[in-house]
Amino acid sequence: MTAGVGRRHFLTGMAAGALLAGCAPPSDSVNEAVPPLPRPPYYPADYDRIVDASKAERRLVIYSNMDAFNWRPVIDGFRTHYPWVEDILTTNLGSSQVFQRHNAEDAAGRPQASFLVSGSPQNWLDFANAGQALDYVSPELGQLPGFARTRPGLYTFSSDAIIMTYNKVLLRPEERPRGLADLITLVRSNPDRFRHRITTYSAGISFGLAIQYSYFLARNRNWSAFDALLPYTRAENSSGPMLDKISSGEYLIGYFASGPVILPQMTQYNKVVGWNLISDATPLFLRGMAIPAKSPHPNTGKLMLDYILSAEGQANIAGGGFTPYRSGVHAPAGRPTYDSVVSDVGKDNVVLIGYDLGPEAEQDRFAKDWEARLG
Repeated sequence: MTAGVGRRHFLTGMAAGALLAGCAPPSDSVNEAVPPLPRPPYYPADYDRIVDASKAERRLVIYSNMDAFNWRPVIDGFRTHYPWVEDILTTNLGSSQVFQRHNAEDAAGRPQASFLVSGSPQNWLDFANAGQALDYVSPELGQLPGFARTRPGLYTFSSDAIIMTYNKVLLRPEERPRGLADLITLVRSNPDRFRHRITTYSAGISFGLAIQYSYFLARNRNWSAFDALLPYTRAENSSGPMLDKISSGEYLIGYFASGPVILPQMTQYNKVVGWNLISDATPLFLRGMAIPAKSPHPNTGKLMLDYILSAEGQANIAGGGFTPYRSGVHAPAGRPTYDSVVSDVGKDNVVLIGYDLGPEAEQDRFAKDWEARLG
C-alpha cells in the first residue's frame, strides 16, 4: 500500500483493528462505570438549557473506531446523569471511515451522526479546517491541558500511550528493552537473532505514519534510530497481529505498539508477553472527538462531550482501555495516564502526536524513505 493512500484512507478492512484489534474483549478488559459525581460549580448557571433541550432529542449516534466494550463504562456513566437518552448507538468503523460515512450522509442532506471519535490526524485536520465541527466551548476546558482543544470544536478524547512489548519467555529479564537505545544495543549484540523478529506499525498507514513521523520530528529529523532498527523490523498494519506473533515467538519485540490494544488483553497474555513505556520516547496519540456542525442531536452531543472531559468521564475512558489526560484521574491498575507517563519517562521523553503533522508532501517523502529502510 502506498504511503499517500495510507495516510488519507486507512485500510478499510483492517482499519477498525488498527487501534483496537477488532477482537472480543477479555472478560475483565474493562471496568464498571465509576459512581456519578455532582455537576461542578464552574459550570454556567444556564447549563440546564442544554440539558432541557437534550430531553427533546433523547438520542445519540456516535461514529467511532472503538468497540462497544470500550464505550461501555462511558455510556453507563453518562446514563446515570441523563437517563432519558436511552437510544445510544455506537459504531466501530475504520478511522477514516468515520469521516467518509459522515461526509457522504452530510452531502446527501441526511446527517445521522451526533458525535464523532477517531484517531486519524489528517482527517481531523481537514474536518476542522472545513468548519465541519460545531464550535462549542466546553465548561471543562479550564480544567484541562492546552491540547484538549486545538481548533474550534476539535477536542481530545484520550492521549493513548504507545508502548514497547516483548516475549518475556524468550527474553531474559536483563534483555527486555526499556527504551529504543536499549533495543538498538540488544540488536547490535546479536544481529542474526533479531533479524525480522522485531515489529512496529507500518508508516504506510495513517496511524503508523503519525507515530513514526512524530518521533522523527521530535528527534530533529534524525534517522539514526530507524537506521539501526528498520533493517531488522517487519512492519504490521495493526496491533492484533503484533500481539499474536509476539506471544507465539515469531516476533521477540514490538516497539511503538498500541497501548489500548495490548493493555486490556494482558490478563490473557501476561504469562508470555510483557510491556513497558518507552523510556527515551513514549508517544502519546491524541484521539480526537467533535460534534458535527449539522448534528441532529447537538445538545445531547454537548452533554456527552462535557461528560467525557469531566473527571468522571476521563476515569471511565480509562476503564474502557484508553489513556486519560485530565490531571488527578486514575486508571485501572497497570495502565497509564498522561500524568503517570510524564512522571515515569519525563516530559522531554514524551512525544505528543497531535493533529497537524505538517505538509503532506514531506510526510509522503518520509514514508517512502522509512519503508525503503525495512529489512
